[in-house]
Amino acid sequence: MISLDRVISDTRSLIGIDSQNPGPLEGKCAEWVGNRLTEAGLDVERMPVAEGRDNIVARVPGEGTAPRLVLLGHMDTVPVGEGWTFPPLGGAIADGRLYGRGACDMKAGLALSINLLDALAAGGRPPAGDVLLVATVDEEAPDMAGAHRLVESGLLRPDDQVLALEPTGMRLRIAQMGLRWLTLRVRGRMAHAGRAHLGIDANHLMAKIVDRLKTVFAALPYEDELLGRPRFTCGTFHGGVATNVVPPSCEAGLDVRIVPPMTPAHAQAIVDRVAAAVIAEYPGAEYVIEPLGAERPPVRASDDAPVVRGLRAAHLEHTGRAVPVGGADGHEAYTDASMVAALTGSTSCTVFGPGATDQAHTADEYVPLADLDLGARMLGTLVNNWGETAL
Repeated sequence: MISLDRVISDTRSLIGIDSQNPGPLEGKCAEWVGNRLTEAGLDVERMPVAEGRDNIVARVPGEGTAPRLVLLGHMDTVPVGEGWTFPPLGGAIADGRLYGRGACDMKAGLALSINLLDALAAGGRPPAGDVLLVATVDEEAPDMAGAHRLVESGLLRPDDQVLALEPTGMRLRIAQMGLRWLTLRVRGRMAHAGRAHLGIDANHLMAKIVDRLKTVFAALPYEDELLGRPRFTCGTFHGGVATNVVPPSCEAGLDVRIVPPMTPAHAQAIVDRVAAAVIAEYPGAEYVIEPLGAERPPVRASDDAPVVRGLRAAHLEHTGRAVPVGGADGHEAYTDASMVAALTGSTSCTVFGPGATDQAHTADEYVPLADLDLGARMLGTLVNNWGETAL
């Protein structure tokens, strides 16, 4: 049904379009996706998100006897970075792997989605339910503006089955850790390092706060069977003005990964409580906490959701094995499907796709060609059996 050769070709073309975020962003990629879908005979809509940044929407009408299947694929990538041995925008193929920035995260998944719609449009027989592709912008940024705009647009329906073909190592990501990013700023008092007792060392205070937060989050009594335990990381730490000056200020970027029953507000409250306790020990010091990006609560799809049942059946048919769930499949990586679930309350949003999260955002990022082959066959089966599976 889906041409593997065309999937590989389209993935290489998409890798060759620089859509780093931050960076050139998605404009040229959106133009390519729109043209590719138009060439397939599909009507293409542009959903404005910000100036020069549009989600791309295309659909194949179905018979209306089953829920709609909505495929999500983001067009932006993280920055290229350093350390590559393959050209990051070259789409090189070696040893059964396709290399390049965005190879697995997630231009391969986007190419699979495009080719599914292409095959359906050329097939003549409509699917049981509409099949939509929404190619989004800004997935790799804190605000995830493309997913927010999709929900705000009213395009989605309560019974829509949503699938993001993000890299999961061809495992079913049925649950997703929550996430809260925070910026913590501490203000002390500047002084000569030789008269350090006259100052308040903001770097020292920040270090104490971060150390206590590590201990507090590690001791929380929450553990999910799939997601594991909460995690805390101080991702950035900047402070001070010179080696011989008591640092008057310090700023840290905090990453808190949460599991049920925690909420992003709960995570922020813990950080606030710990920071307040440390700052209280140093009269004259101050702190402020600012949320960074969108709130991302933990989400979980229903085992009985048609899209979940359909993926399980398709994997069993093509491999003879039950689809793996849990384990090293990137439950920590928030996706557009996760954000749609968080914003709408849907339990019919899941993630399954080619490539492993361990390769995403790395130098020499790659997607195995075998994953593209299995993904193409599974998507074809998923849609062909949609009328039975989805009811």
